[in-house]
Amino acid sequence: MRFPAWFAAVSVAAGTIASTANAAAAVAPGAGEVVAGGQFTCTLLSTHTVKCWGYDSSQELGDGGERDASSPRSVLRLTGVSDIASGWNSSCAVVLPSDGIWCWGSDSYGQLGNGRTERSSLPTPVHGLTGAMTVAVGGYDACAVLATSVECWGQGDEGQLGNGVLKMSSTPVTVKDLHSIRSVSVGFAHTCAVRSDGALFCWGDNEDGDLGVGTTVESSLPEQVPLSNVLQVAAGGVHTCALIRGGTVDCWGSNAYGQLGDASRKSAMAPVQVRGLSAVISISAGENHTCAVLSDHRLQCWGDNLTGQLGDGTLTSSKVPRRVLHLTRVTQVTAGGSHTCALLAGGTIACWGYGFFGQLGDGKHANATAPVVVLGT
Repeated sequence: MRFPAWFAAVSVAAGTIASTANAAAAVAPGAGEVVAGGQFTCTLLSTHTVKCWGYDSSQELGDGGERDASSPRSVLRLTGVSDIASGWNSSCAVVLPSDGIWCWGSDSYGQLGNGRTERSSLPTPVHGLTGAMTVAVGGYDACAVLATSVECWGQGDEGQLGNGVLKMSSTPVTVKDLHSIRSVSVGFAHTCAVRSDGALFCWGDNEDGDLGVGTTVESSLPEQVPLSNVLQVAAGGVHTCALIRGGTVDCWGSNAYGQLGDASRKSAMAPVQVRGLSAVISISAGENHTCAVLSDHRLQCWGDNLTGQLGDGTLTSSKVPRRVLHLTRVTQVTAGGSHTCALLAGGTIACWGYGFFGQLGDGKHANATAPVVVLGT
């Protein structure tokens, strides 16, 4: 299974942080998290509310309408939000005080979790789910980590719900044989989870070795990846990466654009180490590219760069990590379909890559090969 190729070649604007000082002044510090979806972006603010921008044809922005936005718009009906996640064309949020989950956007496979398959321009509650600690959204499915289980819903024909059944579910189902899970990440049609002891499990589509277990056979049940001391996992389009204690990164799956970072374009069914990368503190995987925040709070990305999503000022894809231009004080990175965003200390957000639908949030509908500042957050 593959991401739909929705982007088209458009003119590239090589914007930079240095050249957007006036825009930076318009940013209200306070963003606490940023998440990049397929062709849109959302941020969780310090006020525990959410804003989104970019593509809205599947009602991804959650503002009650269906109109693209090149600057942030408030998601309606949401207060007390503690966590957010965005996938290809839907988003979900954990909402206090019940720690229930509310989702919005496309619902063609039940990925809003409300028992229906009707898209929604406003957040709606996931059926019967409370006590969620975190949420993750992928291609057409979503998962939540609870104290004693992982619950998933949406498309399941590749086994990505992890309940042993190749079937969609519009309400949450429990992933089998998982406990003490610290975090979960959902790709386009596969899912991975990190256990509290650093063990890693993946399930779902495995056509390109996405699961990292040495085969290309899909699995509807969690399978253990041969890694230990895993701190974080990032499931991309059809590849996966893991941050290992000590600051190195291993990746596996499709490598058509160099997104595994091992200086080759050879896909891998088992983990391979990213070349020349150390002191990593967090990672994110997009459709065909990957990024890592280093301990010096600078940022490196690798893989597909057709629309400038590596942020190095070029349109040349890379099989090894490249430094993103102009950025320091990076606290978080998020890789989307063909764009990337970073949260900086103080709450400013910068984005780059594909921007035709306004997903860079700088008031324009153009690509950028280097970071530009998001307005109005």
